Amino acid sequence: MDKRELLLEAATKLFVERGLHATPTSAISKEAGVSAGILFHYFKTKDDLIDELYVSIKKEFTATILNNLDKINADLGKLRLIWSNSWNWGLDNDLKFKFLLQLDNTSCSVRVKSHPEIIEKYELFNSLIQQYINKELIKNMDTHFIMGTMFGLITSMITYLTQFPEKRNDQVFIEQAWEMYYNYLKA
Repeated sequence: MDKRELLLEAATKLFVERGLHATPTSAISKEAGVSAGILFHYFKTKDDLIDELYVSIKKEFTATILNNLDKINADLGKLRLIWSNSWNWGLDNDLKFKFLLQLDNTSCSVRVKSHPEIIEKYELFNSLIQQYINKELIKNMDTHFIMGTMFGLITSMITYLTQFPEKRNDQVFIEQAWEMYYNYLKA
């Protein structure tokens, strides 16, 4: 792993454990096993580090959500895959998911969500949701509200499965959870 990746990994861990404001860059450098000068070689400021970390994790999350989507023909099957890929990624990437949640609830979120790559991801999901609305698969509501609701429901799934990990492989539970998720969204 290169030094930049070590810094991002250390920052994720410490930001989740301590919070954004309570984590000095010196602690991140120390956790990564590099000098402070190396950190500032890659990231001019702590805000730049936060922004890059958020964008890189969000891109990874989005890539996973869309993984194998092109292999499914049915629109409802695609929506289910997005749902399943989302909570599976959250469970498999606990610290990264917690960082996304943490940042979404800070004043930094406005800054990072205006990043061109993040705007591009939101536009992609907005387009997908609008297609589902047009096909009357989900309610005709504001697409940004629907995205927020979908993420909230996925977060609930991750929280539940973190507390009850044996349910992750319980197909009856998974089917019930999917039905509940889709029943909330459907037109």
